[in-house]
Amino acid sequence: MERLPYIDEHAITVDANRAETWSALLRVMCRDPGDPSTVPIGFVLDEARPPERFALRGRHPFAVYRWVFELEASPDDTARTRVRALTWADFPGIHGKIYRALVIGTGGHRVAVRWTLKRIAATALGADYTDVFEVPILHGDARTAEQMFRDALRDEFGGGIVLWIHRHVLRFRLGPLASPDHIIGWSITHSDPGEMVLTTSGSLMRGELTLRRKDGRRATLTTRVHYHRKLAARTVWAMVGPLHRVLAPRLMERSVRRGLAAVP
Repeated sequence: MERLPYIDEHAITVDANRAETWSALLRVMCRDPGDPSTVPIGFVLDEARPPERFALRGRHPFAVYRWVFELEASPDDTARTRVRALTWADFPGIHGKIYRALVIGTGGHRVAVRWTLKRIAATALGADYTDVFEVPILHGDARTAEQMFRDALRDEFGGGIVLWIHRHVLRFRLGPLASPDHIIGWSITHSDPGEMVLTTSGSLMRGELTLRRKDGRRATLTTRVHYHRKLAARTVWAMVGPLHRVLAPRLMERSVRRGLAAVP
């Protein structure tokens, strides 16, 4: 195929092995998961090499494009998979330049790719909603995952609007705020130096937050939501989800900044 200009790359780490992630990718991207050629309208299958590479290509009057998914076993844990989505495209002529401005310049392409990656992660995990935010860890920051999470919340969420939303909108049953076995009322179900897992549940949905340190260089915060009452929970999360997607990365960035004091 002709060489196309590189556009961008986005990635997500999925808590599933490559075979499970490959299956999830086909369920998201294909009308018939058993037939990789049943790709979305506007694309044709270019390559399907399980469980490593899934490539699509397409063409219309304003653009020629290629979309490639690469699945790599996580270097620190083969039970996790790093999914990379890479895009190449050419936009010939004046109409192509206008189309590029609409698709790439507005950020619409970036949003669509990240949404697709999150759907793949959610499908692999069996969750109704999943997102992952990642930040670099400062060299010498030896805090545990739990300490990082507590630092992110310190002086910020002892009460107020977030707890109110958790209790009265998401309808979570929260534990005692002062308990060492809870954080913002969520139960600590696992905590070791590299990983901390918080869970809670309610009448509408069950939530899980996982903060994981990876290879001493980065940390990820994964949110999973499992709906109990599908229609009601989906409606509520449609309202709360955008706020969560603003706050979660800010919490991670705050934790990194507060880690400066912990670096010798």
